[in-house]
Amino acid sequence: MRKIILFICMALGLVHQGWGQNKSIDSLRIAFDQCYGLDVILTNGKKYFPDSTPVVGHPYWKSKETFLGSLTISGRTFMNQQLKYELNKQQFVLFYTNYNGQPCQIILNNTAIDSVRTGDCLFVPNKNPDIHQPFIQLISTGNLTCYIVWNKELNLNTMGATAGYEYTKDYSRYYLTYKGSDYRFKNKSSFLGVFNRKEKVSIRKYISSNGLKFKRMADNDLKKLIRFCEQTLI
Repeated sequence: MRKIILFICMALGLVHQGWGQNKSIDSLRIAFDQCYGLDVILTNGKKYFPDSTPVVGHPYWKSKETFLGSLTISGRTFMNQQLKYELNKQQFVLFYTNYNGQPCQIILNNTAIDSVRTGDCLFVPNKNPDIHQPFIQLISTGNLTCYIVWNKELNLNTMGATAGYEYTKDYSRYYLTYKGSDYRFKNKSSFLGVFNRKEKVSIRKYISSNGLKFKRMADNDLKKLIRFCEQTLI
């Protein structure tokens, strides 16, 4: 009986010690955040150095200016963060002010990012092994999953007075996942090719009656189209 009591006391002591250590670590992190105004989970990355060589254009998604986004890292969401999405290197750059009041830029750890949301755009980790980049812009999920893959390239222009390196414009690839298969679509024909004959009739009518053009379709119109297709699936 004494041995059993001794064993229980030792076990309780170990639990208390472990709890005390975790509590101490949490307290230190909270104290750090309060002192410096930064969160060590958010500012976890390597220092970012923009290219210093003269290049025509810029490597970022949509604009060379930062955008305001909600960043979820390791299950925690940080609102109103200044970000850039560097397309050619497929990395998100965080702009923030350190505890000395100095502006800083870091490359966020891709594997820790759960999502990045700005306006109606949501970027999430890519799970399609056939697409060799870490993030996709998710349009919708369900029986139909629709997403966009963004990219940009750095090319060498050897012609004319503007010879040198230049970035291409943003380019995107559109995909549907349906019944476990992935389909890339570029236009109305390749989009309709995902569906069977009966489903195509009503989907084609919806596209025509709403005047949808795939080359310049807004994200919101694409979401509405996917929602309609979901209701049409047999």
